[in-house]
Amino acid sequence: MLAGAASHAEKGQWSVSLTPGFAAPVGSFARQNGNSLNVLAGLNYEVQDGYWYGLELGYSGGHRRQGRLDGEDFDKDGSDDAVAFTSNMDTMMLHVNPVLKAGGEYTDDLRYCFIVGPGLYSFFRDAGSIILEGATTNQTSVAGRTVPVGKAANTFFGLDLGHTLGYEVSSAFEVGLDVRYHLVFMPGGPSGVVVPGFRFAFLF
Repeated sequence: MLAGAASHAEKGQWSVSLTPGFAAPVGSFARQNGNSLNVLAGLNYEVQDGYWYGLELGYSGGHRRQGRLDGEDFDKDGSDDAVAFTSNMDTMMLHVNPVLKAGGEYTDDLRYCFIVGPGLYSFFRDAGSIILEGATTNQTSVAGRTVPVGKAANTFFGLDLGHTLGYEVSSAFEVGLDVRYHLVFMPGGPSGVVVPGFRFAFLF
């Protein structure tokens, strides 16, 4: 027990972390955006044993714009054509969240914590084109037809919910697994992004 207390004292109250991972959209965001690589950086301060305050910054650089179009009538027959499409555009997601973490220890070296934090989520993409696939409601082929799309940028409120499992390699370095669910409140309804990743933390 004294050894555990000494180890805790050596590591200090601050930590800097970097978590590369994979971002998978769910809900309404997933209907027209693909998966992307993700990186999350964080700065945390342990206010007392098992409780941390932190600030995190995350970025997904390439959610490919793809899926199905809604509300378009390409063959002018009075019915919407829900045709599939790909594109040459990527949607980027940038978010910043103050977070609260609470956790404990399975062993002296193996720790866990739960994470919650409100934040702002910005989605933006450059101008480009979408490429249609398939046929309309009256079986008119639209495969290969391109439609120009302008650039877009929007910011929404959201929540970061997650869990981290960390292993203390030394008093100054920790590795672990991290899973986040970003719940974003968009005009079309709440959407989400699931982000599993590998966490590397430096303790001081």
